[in-house]
Amino acid sequence: MPQDGLIVDVRDNGGSHIHAAEFALQVLTPRRIAPEPVQFINTPLNLRICRRHQDSSGIDPGAWVPSLEQAVETGATFSGAFPLTPEDGANAIGQQYFGPVVLITNARCYSATDIFAAGFQNHRIGPVLGTDENTGAGGANVWTHELLSDLLQGDRATPYVPLPKGAGMRVSIRRTLRVGALSDTPVEDLGVVPDELHRMTRRDLLENNADLFDRAGLLLKDREPHTVSVTDAVSVNGSLKLKVKAANVDRVDVYVDQRPYASTDLTDGQAAVTVPVAAAARAARIDGFEAGRLVAGKTEQLP
Repeated sequence: MPQDGLIVDVRDNGGSHIHAAEFALQVLTPRRIAPEPVQFINTPLNLRICRRHQDSSGIDPGAWVPSLEQAVETGATFSGAFPLTPEDGANAIGQQYFGPVVLITNARCYSATDIFAAGFQNHRIGPVLGTDENTGAGGANVWTHELLSDLLQGDRATPYVPLPKGAGMRVSIRRTLRVGALSDTPVEDLGVVPDELHRMTRRDLLENNADLFDRAGLLLKDREPHTVSVTDAVSVNGSLKLKVKAANVDRVDVYVDQRPYASTDLTDGQAAVTVPVAAAARAARIDGFEAGRLVAGKTEQLP
């Protein structure tokens, strides 16, 4: 991978798996990823489905049941909002790429790609460069008619009857909401508005997006990579001695198994850090800061 900048081009990507979209974000940023929460529309039918399967090991909609039940009294249009993506999984790997990143989108980005683009912007990973005014605005969790039929199998009042000639269909069953500065803003219907807009040119058409990629390169030009790594880790008499190397970082904070242990300034991009740790300690996380701003993060498995 080029270490001085990366262009992620998701144009025309119709989406697929929400977990994959939100798991991918962590490798590009030191910030902790907050998965986007989703909501059902409050209807008696959705409540019936969720009650029936609230303890199942499959779709497990139990978290939404209380708010669906409360809607009978409150008249709220939408249920409570809870993430589909497990937060631990969305942060299990941590940052792996340390250069600046720009994301390119267009109006044909849908579903999980909408959600990826929203998460990229939510967590301020880098600028979003769009060739349209917004993404496709289809950021939702979809269920098939077949799944809905299975969920109410044996229910005599089910509205899900076989479709003519073996036809199938999908519906947006739960809409996603933004986090961060745009918290609670729906992705569905609104999409992701890019930070910068690029109108496609004749040169883009005839020369493989030449102007578009030049524009993306300009957005990366003045952004520096921020790196942090552990060059050596040795356990000695109940303490862990770390040698840390970094670029464009002036301070590092060290956590061992999620507990804070040390904070030190760097000299010439290097520092030696000694922290007391238990023998069973498994991982150290080093957060790098520039002028008080978190810019890099690295998790190292301990010897």
